[in-house]
Amino acid sequence: MGEESTSTVIYGSDEGLVCSEALRTYRSLAEGTDEYNHEIIDGTCANVSEVEETCLRTVSALRTLPFFPGRKIVWLKNANFFGDSQQAKAETTLQAIAGLVETLGNLPPNTFFLLSASEIDKRRTWFKQLSQIAACKEYAKIDTGKQGWETELASCVTREGKARGLTFDTQALELFIHRVNETSRQIANELDKLDIYLGAERRRITEEDVQDMVAVSRSGVIFEISRALELRHAHQAIALIDEQLDSGEQAISIMRAAIIPTIRNSLMAKTLMENYQLSPTNYRDFESKVKNLPPEAKSLIPLKKDGTPNTYPLFLAAQKCTKQTLPQIKRAIAACASADKALVSSGLDARDILHKLIVTITA
Repeated sequence: MGEESTSTVIYGSDEGLVCSEALRTYRSLAEGTDEYNHEIIDGTCANVSEVEETCLRTVSALRTLPFFPGRKIVWLKNANFFGDSQQAKAETTLQAIAGLVETLGNLPPNTFFLLSASEIDKRRTWFKQLSQIAACKEYAKIDTGKQGWETELASCVTREGKARGLTFDTQALELFIHRVNETSRQIANELDKLDIYLGAERRRITEEDVQDMVAVSRSGVIFEISRALELRHAHQAIALIDEQLDSGEQAISIMRAAIIPTIRNSLMAKTLMENYQLSPTNYRDFESKVKNLPPEAKSLIPLKKDGTPNTYPLFLAAQKCTKQTLPQIKRAIAACASADKALVSSGLDARDILHKLIVTITA
């Protein structure tokens, strides 16, 4: 697009960023204009009939000249029918969206359109047309299912903290990114809490501050179990596991999400430390040395999607396993394999299996 678009589309899985960016865009467009010229239309629809009605109302608002001279803005806010749901796939919905997109291609002078949506199916023909006439901005949550998410989330948290004048101790940052989930809204909320808690005099966040103030998400509980194992705190690990079992979590899920990855990372870290003199004192130095490892050593390290070594979890594991020996960690790996097999194929009590495993690992 050679000139500034009169239509803006803001969407993505990060609801907090979508909402804040859409509001910022609306305020920027509306600055210095008459508020009576603008219309905000709720895009949350319960059924196909409401979708059709909402699109028709939006088209009508776009075609109607402003009441007063100057710019007119129509904001279709929090729309939920542009994704991959059954409602979004309905023929009536597709026709309604097509009519809206066609209208956007020929807006009256000085009329601006803003769409904010949680999800958009980019495979649709109407999206290809929309992307040619509108400025489309996607804000996706960090994918915690892919390798290297910790580094990405740590950078995001550090940046948001810096904007508030806050800095983190190393252990505090590690704990924070594993306690919160990946949405910018929760990250912002937890940082705001810490900002108020610390006050104007103290601006550096400690591990104790995070423990006291930051709520634990479901994924955060998995990290807390892993952390208790790394610190060899058997009672804490068992208490956390019991809490998860009592809430309905499956023992095999705890085993494969929290316990096995922790011991596996410790084994890889210890092996590399003993054979290639890696030191976990400084992350940048550690990362640089990992990049220069021979191929047979690199084969031990999980990769990110871009094919580069996923060094951050390895660095954290290396910091925690300095007081353990390689034979100890190998025995823990063998114990994990036996416990995993028992959970799947024996009739033994799952809670008892996990308890005995934790005692074995932390002994």
